[in-house]
Amino acid sequence: MLLGGMKGLVYAEWAGEHRLTVTRYCVFAFCWFGMDPASFRTRRKGLSWMADVRLGLLLMLAGTLGAWLVWLMGWHQILIMFMPMSLGFHFGALRILKGGLRAVGFPVRTLFPNVLEAQGIGDFWSRRWNVGYSQMMQRLIGRPVEALAGANAGMMAVFVTSGVLHELAITLPVRSGFGLPTLYFILHGILALLEKRWGRPCGKIPALLAVGLPLGWLFPSAFQQEVIAQCLGVFDLLKRLLAY
Repeated sequence: MLLGGMKGLVYAEWAGEHRLTVTRYCVFAFCWFGMDPASFRTRRKGLSWMADVRLGLLLMLAGTLGAWLVWLMGWHQILIMFMPMSLGFHFGALRILKGGLRAVGFPVRTLFPNVLEAQGIGDFWSRRWNVGYSQMMQRLIGRPVEALAGANAGMMAVFVTSGVLHELAITLPVRSGFGLPTLYFILHGILALLEKRWGRPCGKIPALLAVGLPLGWLFPSAFQQEVIAQCLGVFDLLKRLLAY
């Protein structure tokens, strides 16, 4: 529901004279996690796609095997649970989906470029992690607030709004941990502003540590147990099916 609502807002902001057919809007809304409707306006020939599918399959396999190992060993630390699942979905399945859409002519771009190349907090959230989401937040929140109150306010508004949206997606369903995702994004907003003030990014290792170490704020314990750990339960189902 959140994803559909966000896509509707992005499309309304983009539309004007440029409209998508109903079919192409459905592809944009239901078959892609990006936030750029312009990618579905025209179809192109000769787009590269095979490398994305091959890499996506490799990463999805690695993520699945990693998740199986986490389930087998009974590890419940959030970083250890999240990393293989993220590798399989964000970097694997979505890369395959990108390749499939490019194969039929839609010039979509990679949503999760190599996070290990992030040079700082700002670079991580704007260019490395869920690029489509960050572009949407800039269009709908960052630029309007910046026009009213300045660039720093626009940047902070993006992080605070991200916290609220993650509350709706994470803490509200499990009714626990309220405020922690917002605190997580406020922390990163402050760090991004400090980077801007210093005039240089904080560096790759500090950025990745800042993202990973407080991950328990983004995913409170109730969500870890009721959602993330339950996703690993698919291996229990497979084990029972194979036992028959």
